[in-house]
Amino acid sequence: MSKERPSFGSGRFGRRSGARPILRPALMGRLDAADGMVVVVGGAGAGKSTLLDAWVAARGGAMVDLADGSLGEWEFGEASPAEWKTGGALAVDGVTAADGLGLEWLTGRRGVVVAAEEEPGIDGVERISARELVFAEDETYQVLAGAFGDAEAADALAPDLHLLTNGWPGLVALAGAWLAQRPDAERRQWLRTLARVERGLAEYLVPAVLAGLDGGDREVVRRLTRLPVLDARLADQLDITEDLWAVPPFVQELARRPGWFAVPDGWRAAIASELPMPAVEVAALRAAYAAAM
Repeated sequence: MSKERPSFGSGRFGRRSGARPILRPALMGRLDAADGMVVVVGGAGAGKSTLLDAWVAARGGAMVDLADGSLGEWEFGEASPAEWKTGGALAVDGVTAADGLGLEWLTGRRGVVVAAEEEPGIDGVERISARELVFAEDETYQVLAGAFGDAEAADALAPDLHLLTNGWPGLVALAGAWLAQRPDAERRQWLRTLARVERGLAEYLVPAVLAGLDGGDREVVRRLTRLPVLDARLADQLDITEDLWAVPPFVQELARRPGWFAVPDGWRAAIASELPMPAVEVAALRAAYAAAM
């Protein structure tokens, strides 16, 4: 592969500057060109939330995650009722079949994008499927280059990783983070071990990447998984960390809100299973968060 060699700073995994977002001009162009609502459908790790975040950041507008509540009843949403009807880009994440009927009145509005893990049953819209969200090989390379901080090492492993993951964005990001935790000289050998994993790659890689984090990063991931978004002020105020950074792929900076970080919805359930938190502790954390907002 012949690629431009980006420059990356050095640093310990999870403490280097956040990897560059993967630009997806073809998908962004489809969102821009649609005459009405676009529905993006794909399972966990398909890259739906990242695409919506990047689009809103580039075009201006609002993004609401319905995983934090029901239609018109979200605690941490950013859109006012007026923004739902007119204005710039409106991205609605975390949509389920139960939300479909409530969103039908927006089908003819330009600049509306809806993301769901399963088909929400909204008629008369343009659809982007999970198959259309997969990475091209060059995009797999870009993820590895960001994870390694080494363009040449990424170039050497990207073709094999792309074949192994079929370009599924979440798996590429997980595998990149996992390989970045290994010495450079051993990465190809470790990549070969992934081909022999008998269970699903995500099921194998999520606990493996979490285990490879240091205790401080792992605790940030554990606590932020129970919150919608976090910035440095809130992280310090809630005594989560005094040094808030991206912890790829689990803690990502929001393109539309620089300085704010979130755990993608697709990883929350898996992380919560691996890093449990007593219900009373979750309730106390969320109460302190609400009071600090």
